[in-house]
Amino acid sequence: MRDRVRAAVQAFCEGQDLRARLDVSEYERSLAEQVLELKGRECEGLRRELDERDSQMRFLYARADALSSALTLKEFSPGLSTTEEMKRFYGALSRSLDPDGFTLHRMAERLTGVDTVGLFPYEDACGMFEAASGQELLKYLTAYCFDAVEWEVVPGTACEKAVLGAVDASTPEYRQFEHQLYKNVLERMGFEGLLVSEQAGQTAEVVTMAM
Repeated sequence: MRDRVRAAVQAFCEGQDLRARLDVSEYERSLAEQVLELKGRECEGLRRELDERDSQMRFLYARADALSSALTLKEFSPGLSTTEEMKRFYGALSRSLDPDGFTLHRMAERLTGVDTVGLFPYEDACGMFEAASGQELLKYLTAYCFDAVEWEVVPGTACEKAVLGAVDASTPEYRQFEHQLYKNVLERMGFEGLLVSEQAGQTAEVVTMAM
């Protein structure tokens, strides 16, 4: 009887010990999973940071190449003041930094506060904008914003399609828009140090027009 009691007590103690060890193992496993999850988040953060730095480096290299091309083509001047100077400079840079003109178009949308595609529902429904470049989208945007669009009813439907006309680039409104557009784009590309002050730029524009 005494041996059986002793064996039962021993078995109970061993069971308690095993349970305690199991609890410790479960705690250690849970802790290890938390540490692993934390390290995973850290790795993901480092990966995103590396991707961002890699993207920034590619942009800086492209900007350096574009500036070198502009110098070679003699499109560079110590200070960009007039719209024409900024357009020529952008034209040299865009071959590397904005080949499809999407940066220019997005900046135009930001300045005007409109969504180009949303302005032309018929053309959008026909899929005309799916493969459109930024330059093509900009033509639609400027035509709409500066009253160079005529609307024609599509035969057999209640829809209207847009017929783009030529934008009058001589109006003060358009000249102001174009000047601000290229100024903002060059600033977005990191060339704000080449732009002269707004007042000096306006003076240069007046002198250019007078000549």
